[in-house]
Amino acid sequence: MNNLPSLIKPIETTFPKSALRRNLRLVLCLRAAQRFMLIAPILVPFFAFYGQDLREIFLLESVYAVVILAMELPSGYLADRFGRVAVLRLGGVFWSAGWILLLLVEDFAGLVVFEVLMGLGSSLLSGADLALLYDSEKALHKEQPQRTNRAVRNLFVIGMAAEGLASLSATALLLFDGIALVIAVQTGCGLLVLAASLLLREPPGRQASLTSVAAEWASMRSVLLSLWQQSVFMRRLLGALCLWPLVNMLAIWLMQRVWVELELTLLHFGWIWCLLQLIGGATGQLAHGAERWFGAKPVILLIAVLVLAGLCLMGGGRLSWAIAGSALLFAARGLFSVLFMDALNRRIEDDYRATINSLIGFGFRSAFVLTAPILGFVFDGFGLWVTVYALMSMAGVIAWVLLFPLARGINA
Repeated sequence: MNNLPSLIKPIETTFPKSALRRNLRLVLCLRAAQRFMLIAPILVPFFAFYGQDLREIFLLESVYAVVILAMELPSGYLADRFGRVAVLRLGGVFWSAGWILLLLVEDFAGLVVFEVLMGLGSSLLSGADLALLYDSEKALHKEQPQRTNRAVRNLFVIGMAAEGLASLSATALLLFDGIALVIAVQTGCGLLVLAASLLLREPPGRQASLTSVAAEWASMRSVLLSLWQQSVFMRRLLGALCLWPLVNMLAIWLMQRVWVELELTLLHFGWIWCLLQLIGGATGQLAHGAERWFGAKPVILLIAVLVLAGLCLMGGGRLSWAIAGSALLFAARGLFSVLFMDALNRRIEDDYRATINSLIGFGFRSAFVLTAPILGFVFDGFGLWVTVYALMSMAGVIAWVLLFPLARGINA
């Protein structure tokens, strides 16, 4: 995916390499602690512990989604204007405060405040962590400009590994001492996010900007227009980064419902989910190697084929096929997340890295908000299996419009 000229500007400021290496470790630690979400595989029992029914759970999750969507773009702008480290520290404060609050919450109103704090923390942490890791690794290896920047890959892999480990750990903690112990351990992870953020240092060339907001906006608008107008390839890349993860997210929503329909017992959910996360992490780890060995075009086509085949197997009506299809979906997720995000970050300016990554997140979340209710309507009206094949059709359209032309345009 190197057919376009890079927009990246060289970093000239000297900076202690020890601080850059520490940044690499700390950002990965921060991402691991944030993604070690023990409550994710037990979300319904978790909220039931606080006396919430399914209707209230949906309301709480809606509050979280609205906060994330509203803060997606501002968080990236703040990270680019005032520095990634400052925004990560603020995000760490909100994130840890939310988990500490959870130890004291007793009613729905308290849980609403918890979801607001989680939304603020999550939006501030996402985007800024990738930008800081990418800039730190680039500065550390500035004498090797042809070296592949491993920031996207490392951040994705550590996140997948943490999610997988959390799914197993949640089961063990529940068996040992119930929901209360899960919440206590989760609070500790929240404090670890804050601790890691406090030890970070801003890399060279990333001091806070003192220019006016109007000047910043005019400059950013110019960069975004240049990025969009650069080529058809870049427009397709941006579109794919917003829409293809949507397919993965909707498939994940359907995946566990398919398992239940095919009578997989809840006892097996934890270890299967962990295995799927490890598959995604492994393919993410191998993504750059696959691109070097086989070329970008075959890998893009493979991503599309894996997702379409995975959805087809999920709708096949047999448990073994559904689990195999789930594995294919996670394998494609690892390849896509690393290669496409890396392709974008190689082509954007350092000064707007967090903003543009947040813009991608905003596009994805907006598409999800618009699409998920439609898929829910299909589910209510036509059932689970029609919904799976409807999602497969949507994936086929996106692949035809975006991924296949991207593959053809690699060597154009």
